[in-house]
Amino acid sequence: MSFLDKAKHVADQAKVKAEELAEKAGPSAAKGLDAAKSSLDKATGGKYHDKIESVSGKVEGVLKRGSAGPAEGGPRSTGPDDTSGPKPG
Repeated sequence: MSFLDKAKHVADQAKVKAEELAEKAGPSAAKGLDAAKSSLDKATGGKYHDKIESVSGKVEGVLKRGSAGPAEGGPRSTGPDDTSGPKPG
């Protein structure tokens, strides 16, 4: 077995282990997010409630997507090489 084959094997094992740990951590992360959201909202007197809800919704989406596996198609590129958007003109 060559060095590259060994490295691929170790990487595959690490990926499987990481997926298992992420799946177990998801519910705890969601509970922590809810607690943080409530604490922040209370500490700011509700002044930033909409922003807190917006950010927590995005984080929850990432947590749910992570537990369900990669989304089909994945996120669209928005970098300078992205040619899918309208052309400036």
